[in-house]
Amino acid sequence: MSTNKQKKKVVIDATLERFKKASGIIITDYQGLKVTQVNDLRRKLEKAGASYKVIKNTLTKRVLDDLKIDAGLKPLFRGVTGLVFSNDYMAAIKVLAAFGKENEKFKIKGGYIDSKAVTVDEIKALSLVPSRQELLAKFVILLNSPIQRLVNVLDRASKKEKEAVKEEKAETKAAEPEAPKTETTEIK
Repeated sequence: MSTNKQKKKVVIDATLERFKKASGIIITDYQGLKVTQVNDLRRKLEKAGASYKVIKNTLTKRVLDDLKIDAGLKPLFRGVTGLVFSNDYMAAIKVLAAFGKENEKFKIKGGYIDSKAVTVDEIKALSLVPSRQELLAKFVILLNSPIQRLVNVLDRASKKEKEAVKEEKAETKAAEPEAPKTETTEIK
């Protein structure tokens, strides 16, 4: 086997593994972006637990054939193509959507999420859904809200009771007759 074929085989095998491990693969077009912008995207995706790889379109099509994925994805592999591999595809989609707003030349072509092809419109719709962390935070707030209200009511009741006790003491002091004052003279 020639060296070039061996290199291609290594790339295909690595890409096969990435496809098998990832729950979401997003196909992008990065034409017109500077290297620094692509590297910035890679760093942001890595923070979200995803990776961004540029793989030859012909090799990616072979991977699709090997995995028997025929979901109309092959036409997306034209031109300059980058692949995002992620287990938490929602976080990756959010990063891509934010990056796309900052860089007009960056485009999402489509994707393969949970073993089915998704369109650009479906990915855009997913980018608007709150992330798992945001949903959990809202849920905790919802759970905490009634408890917080109860604590506030009990706190107010406790303060009112303390104020009532203070007022009662003040009233009893005011109602008690004062003892007559006696003058004391000093004997020398």
